[in-house]
Amino acid sequence: MIGKHTKEGLKIKDLEETIERKDKEIRDVKLSIADVLEEIRKINESNDCSNENAKRRKISELCRDTIYQLRIDEFIDKKDKIIELPTNDQVSK
Repeated sequence: MIGKHTKEGLKIKDLEETIERKDKEIRDVKLSIADVLEEIRKINESNDCSNENAKRRKISELCRDTIYQLRIDEFIDKKDKIIELPTNDQVSK
């Protein structure tokens, strides 16, 4: 049995805390995406048929912003420096 104050025990505790943090991050991302999808659904179901281009533009902006937020973690290097990301529709599709 590994004691909780041994090197192995401390490593296990550290890994468990990391897993807990990552699980929270995953839950937060899921909730964030669910909120965006709900907003897209509301825009799509709105009765304002007179301005379909505005609906598409708003949905496109929501998608672009969400993609940007999800990808930003990929661009943070080991020293927590953020690499410049495109600010308009230059994000790869």
